[in-house]
Amino acid sequence: MKNRMLTILLGFLLLSVWSCQKEADLTANSKEELEEKLKSEFEKSNTTSIAYCVVKNDKMLHSGALGFADTKNNKLATDDTRYLIASVSKTITAVAVMKLVEQNSIQLDDDINQYLPFSVRNPSFPNDKITLRMLLSHRSSISDKFQETLTLDCYGIDCPMSLDQYFKAVFTNTGQYFSANNFSNKAPSKAEDYSNLGSALIGYLVERISKTPFDVYCMNNIFTPLGMTKTEWRLANTPISELAIPYSPDISSPNPHYTFPDYPNGGLRTTVLDLSKFLRMVIQNGNFNNTQILTPASMAAMKTLQFGSTEFCLSFYYDTIRGRNVLGHNGGEKGVTTEMYYDTNNNVGVIVFSNEEDVELENIVSLLFNYGEKQ
Repeated sequence: MKNRMLTILLGFLLLSVWSCQKEADLTANSKEELEEKLKSEFEKSNTTSIAYCVVKNDKMLHSGALGFADTKNNKLATDDTRYLIASVSKTITAVAVMKLVEQNSIQLDDDINQYLPFSVRNPSFPNDKITLRMLLSHRSSISDKFQETLTLDCYGIDCPMSLDQYFKAVFTNTGQYFSANNFSNKAPSKAEDYSNLGSALIGYLVERISKTPFDVYCMNNIFTPLGMTKTEWRLANTPISELAIPYSPDISSPNPHYTFPDYPNGGLRTTVLDLSKFLRMVIQNGNFNNTQILTPASMAAMKTLQFGSTEFCLSFYYDTIRGRNVLGHNGGEKGVTTEMYYDTNNNVGVIVFSNEEDVELENIVSLLFNYGEKQ
């Protein structure tokens, strides 16, 4: 018994030492050491490429890339390579609609039906309004259950179906994508249910209220003011030579670049350098490089937990990465894994993109955070 207990205690001791050593390996005191350890973690991840950056307040601390944006043509990834960023896109969509909230064009607790050409009501709760706040905090009761059974991706082109056509097909009872399963069995506001469909509907609201195509609205009010010159919702406006190819066993098309009709929930393509300007604007409470995108009050509202949640704010959410409290969003699509967070205690922000799905990036993200914290 004593020998067994000794073995167990020794095992715990060795595990503790190993854990400490592993954590110590995720620190870097110089850019050279950071790059060396990033390369080591990249090789362990067995992915095709990563692009990354670390910022603090309004400053860029470091950026880079490893691997191939295009393996067939031996094209290396760089920090200027454009990637599809999946659900990180939702933070852009949220900022777009918050600009309209600032202008009193819509309020967070308005019934969204005031702004739509059709009614959006959970059939199980027909008298309960659905609000913008609910959409932004994934409390709308709009469900992805049925939409996830559909194959709507368009390869090599922007899907010809407009947001207006798509949402009429989803929410009118004669529409081709209409289903009772477009809603959950929970009343609006009563339960968190992550909804890509609800997030895309926010983009449609922006389009309806501003009377401007959603992608154009974002270009005029977010991308151009921030100097994000390599950020686009539309594949047609994106130089294919600048794009990382998304590698996935689920992609068989000769042109692997794809779009989807509900694109405001995940269809943005950008570089880590461009997106870092957006992240620094978020960190700086709506301002970057003397350009005010949102007021501090609006940014504070976006960072405030909603409906008693311990996680979700207005599209942004809080998470813990190796004991570090962060705010941001991640993303995943076919051939895509993305991370964008900042540490709310020290304003260090990290962005990492990969052109494969389901890539474990936590060590890489932690390395960048630990480096930024020392600068």
